[in-house]
Amino acid sequence: MKIINFFTKLFRFISHITNTKKIISDIGEFNICASENQSEKIRLWFEKISKIIGIKIKIKGQIKSGNYLIISNHSSWLDIIILGSTFKTTFLSKIEVSSWPIIGRITRAVDMLFIDRGKKNAASVAVDGISRFLSNNRNVTIFPEGTSSGGKKLLKFKPRLFASCIDTNSPVQCVIIRYPHKDKNIHPSVPFVRGNSLFLNILKVLFQDDIAAEITISELVFTDNKDRRSISNECYEIIKKNLEENAN
Repeated sequence: MKIINFFTKLFRFISHITNTKKIISDIGEFNICASENQSEKIRLWFEKISKIIGIKIKIKGQIKSGNYLIISNHSSWLDIIILGSTFKTTFLSKIEVSSWPIIGRITRAVDMLFIDRGKKNAASVAVDGISRFLSNNRNVTIFPEGTSSGGKKLLKFKPRLFASCIDTNSPVQCVIIRYPHKDKNIHPSVPFVRGNSLFLNILKVLFQDDIAAEITISELVFTDNKDRRSISNECYEIIKKNLEENAN
C-alpha cells in the first residue's frame, strides 16, 4: 500500500511541477507590482505541492497584514514549499536555481529574486532587489544563514541583507520551522544540505507519510533606529530561543 501511495504522489508531484505552461498562463505576466490575485495564485500553487507531498502543517501565531521581510531557519528545500504555501511572498535564491530544468522556469515565472554569489557586488544587488520589492508592497523571504543547515544547528546570520529593511523602513517577520518526528527534532528524511542529491531527497520525502511541519510566527521586529547587525542579532536570538525551547 505504501508503494502505491508513493507512486501516486510521485506522479501527481511531477504533473504539477512540469505543467509550467499552465502555471505561467494562470498567473499572467508578472512584474514587481504583482496584484493580490497573482500573489494568491502563487501561494495556492505552493499549497497544492504541500498537499501532494502530504505534509501536515500546523501554524502557531498570527499572519500579519502589510508587507515585511520574512526570515526563517533553513534545513531543507521543503522550507520554501512550507513558507510559500503560508505567506504571499517571493524568495531570494541563488542564481544557479534559475537554470535548473523545469524548476528554473517556474522560479522565473513567479518572479523570484536571484543572487549571484560569485560576483563581488552580489549582496548590494540583492539588497537593492529586496528593497524594490518591499517598496512595492511585496513580501520577500530570505534565509539569513546563507545555506541549509540540515536542521542540526542554527548557523550565524549574515547581516548584509537586513539593510533592505533599513532602506525601506520595513519590519522583519521571524518564522521558525520545525519538522518534529517522534523523539527527534527533525524528521530524518527532511534534511537537505549542499552536496546532497535533490532528486533522491525528493523521493525520500515522497515515500514518507508522516512528515509534519510546525510553523511559529513571532511578533514583528521593527527596524527603526537600528543598524543591520543589531537587527540580524535580534532576529537570530528570537529563532534560536524558540528552537531551543522546543527541542526534544
